[in-house]
Amino acid sequence: MSAITVALKLLGAVSLSAVLPAMVLAQHTHTHTMSPYAHTQSAEFATLTPDEVRELRNGEGMGLARAAELNSFPGPRHLLDLKADLGLDPEQVARIEAIHEKMKTTAIAKGEAILQAERHLANLFASGRPSAADMTRMTEHLGIMRGQLRAIHLLAHIESTRELTSEQIEHYDRLRGYRY
Repeated sequence: MSAITVALKLLGAVSLSAVLPAMVLAQHTHTHTMSPYAHTQSAEFATLTPDEVRELRNGEGMGLARAAELNSFPGPRHLLDLKADLGLDPEQVARIEAIHEKMKTTAIAKGEAILQAERHLANLFASGRPSAADMTRMTEHLGIMRGQLRAIHLLAHIESTRELTSEQIEHYDRLRGYRY
């Protein structure tokens, strides 16, 4: 055997001895890694995180109106938080409060309906007998309701923007860091 052949075999053995334990450790670690869903198994809604449940129950925005927010259509909650900085007059504040209250009430009701449907979807799978038709019907229903929830939040942004001057909108965008 030549010196080069011996060197290559030795190099291969050394490389394999370095890589093999790492591969075994990676496989062992992977098989014992906790699923990101494990903490929800005993939760009230196994299909949602506790934060998602809270946000749905409280009528929170959850980023659903980001398209409006980032394009100079402020939302009522943030407008009320910034009313002094924006110089909103009492009539504007009253109208925006009414928009916010209507949005929140409607969003909470829709959030509860979504929670019921999520519970039904989880129960469908927990039964061990989910049919493709039932699953499809439930997920389509959930998709429609989530779209309706998004529309509730986006419409509140549109309505709120109608209550502002262009200067207030520009100032809002600067305060929120969307414009410099």
